[in-house]
Amino acid sequence: MACVKTGVLRDILIESLSDGHVEVLDRLSTPKYDEDVALELEIKATIVRTILNDLHENGLVEYQRTKNKKTGWYTYLWVRRDERVSQYSRKYLDNRLESLNSQLSDETRNVTFKCECMRVPYETAIDANFRCPSCSGNFSECDNSNVVDDIVGEVSRLNSLLAMLS
Repeated sequence: MACVKTGVLRDILIESLSDGHVEVLDRLSTPKYDEDVALELEIKATIVRTILNDLHENGLVEYQRTKNKKTGWYTYLWVRRDERVSQYSRKYLDNRLESLNSQLSDETRNVTFKCECMRVPYETAIDANFRCPSCSGNFSECDNSNVVDDIVGEVSRLNSLLAMLS
């Protein structure tokens, strides 16, 4: 699948899973056994199996299992599900956007306080009499404009990625 080798989908898969997951997916341009993928990548088969199980859990690969009648061992032939990559990527971006929009709403609606070790909402600060239970420092009102700007920037980036997938 050329779209996993380069571009937006590859970047999203690396961000949501890992570079190793994408390398395993790249190797499955044709159905392969986990041991063959491990040999190609020059890594342990157990690592490849763990990655394949992650990919299977996310619906990006499937397998055909056969049993060796002599040994009783199963072998797994892994197949990439190209049609699911775009769907998975959209779902990942939608979930991240939902989380970030909720966080943005909290940051713009609520007053935040901080001490040396943490940031807390107003309610937590008042319940603790504006004194941190961890470091005993005083809570003071915090300017969260940088946090808001970071969230807005990330929302913009994710919306751009979604637009590229359309």
